[in-house]
Amino acid sequence: MKKHISTLIMVLLLSTGLEAQFHNLTVNGGYGSGSFQVGDTVHIWCEAYDNSKTFSNWNGDSQFLSNPNEWHTTLVMPNQDVTVTSQTANMPAYNINYEQIMGADNLKNVYSFFPPNPKGLLYLFHGTSGSASNWITTVEYRSFVNRAIADTFAIIVTEAEEITLNTDLNGDGKLRWQGFPIDTVNGIDYQNIKIITDTFINRGDLLPTLPKFSVGMSNGGSFSAATSYALNYKAGISYCASSAQAIFGVRNNPFAFRMAKYDDNAEVGPEGNYEAWQNDSTLQARGICHDYKIIDKQPIYPERFARIPGVSIATSIAIFNQLANNGQLDSENYALHSDTIKNHILATPALYSSFVGLTNEQRLEVLSQISASNAEHKFYSDFNFESLDFFNRLCSQTASFVELGTKNNLIKMYPNPTNQQVNIFVPETIYSLEIIDQIGRTVWTKHNIIDKVTIDLSDFQNGIYLAKINFPNGESSMKKLMKE
Repeated sequence: MKKHISTLIMVLLLSTGLEAQFHNLTVNGGYGSGSFQVGDTVHIWCEAYDNSKTFSNWNGDSQFLSNPNEWHTTLVMPNQDVTVTSQTANMPAYNINYEQIMGADNLKNVYSFFPPNPKGLLYLFHGTSGSASNWITTVEYRSFVNRAIADTFAIIVTEAEEITLNTDLNGDGKLRWQGFPIDTVNGIDYQNIKIITDTFINRGDLLPTLPKFSVGMSNGGSFSAATSYALNYKAGISYCASSAQAIFGVRNNPFAFRMAKYDDNAEVGPEGNYEAWQNDSTLQARGICHDYKIIDKQPIYPERFARIPGVSIATSIAIFNQLANNGQLDSENYALHSDTIKNHILATPALYSSFVGLTNEQRLEVLSQISASNAEHKFYSDFNFESLDFFNRLCSQTASFVELGTKNNLIKMYPNPTNQQVNIFVPETIYSLEIIDQIGRTVWTKHNIIDKVTIDLSDFQNGIYLAKINFPNGESSMKKLMKE
């Protein structure tokens, strides 16, 4: 769709005798600078930083950014030069503590952090065959943890009982959290979470009234849905898991989904993304606070791997060049599937000397960075702010898949339904507009609209879409749009 729109812009420019307009993008403290055609979608990234810092925001011409609060974001190139600068903040003095705490039957590995005046307690759940240490030692997870700590959340991370015992207790062939049946009396993983929490409360590290939240990846995402429901947390989030449909027909506390567009896990994939959207829609229909976002693929930039501890910018660029020279990146620097790249490296290691020279942990992180960039089944840090903002606001100002916004009564959309063009009119304001499909993909975007915009829907598939209108003050409104 983006390529179609860019081609249409070129045709219109040529047909009117005008040359294509190019402007300069300058990214200070990050990557993505260059000269781009008006209407191009451009990715930008903050430069790498260590665990003593966390990303804060972009400033400068940040009004053009799709999300100025994320370390990776995009903009549609306007008809002017743009300069943005990344801002990182020093982490507060902190130490993530590791210890073993007795659970219901066994000692559990536990990581924790408790600031002086936490706004809430955040539980973090690993995926299938994962461990508590994933959240502490791997780049994408740790990026989220640090931003949560900087936002004054307390943290508890532990592991599934099957991981502790290295035993498949329920015979499903996997080592992971046992979310079902949802039984807080006999369910071993629920018991362990409660016992560990009570241990910290009894020590005086936590107040029992502190609001509780959960985030999980993959199987941990499903467990986040089940646990936040069963233990009545303030809210929960699932990354790359749709979770059980039955929960969303009965839960009354907020929940959000963070999915990956090209999820390649056999238990998720496109079907799981759609099921997550259905579960989100169930919450919407019931009037429960909810949010659904899906990450898209992004190109690899040469310095991407410098995010990995111990990998220099020079080494990252060398790895990037070897990937490009050996046909593992396309002409726009989008990577082949991470497994394809891994297999090519294994078959021809001499072609990847910079990669082979890394430690085993660093090599795994390089492949993980590629997987996250490809929007495969991988935890990603691109929505760190969005997820924490969901917890902070709990839909008080968070737009989601529902018609909402204080300015909705001013917005006119006609004809609707339609099979060709739709006109959207917002009087006396400047705004940007996104058209979002049923699985959360942004399929059309335009910035700096004044009053009215006309959209040609002839190439859109029939169905329900959402028009998300974003205002300069950060407020958003949502309107349903039907293509017949």
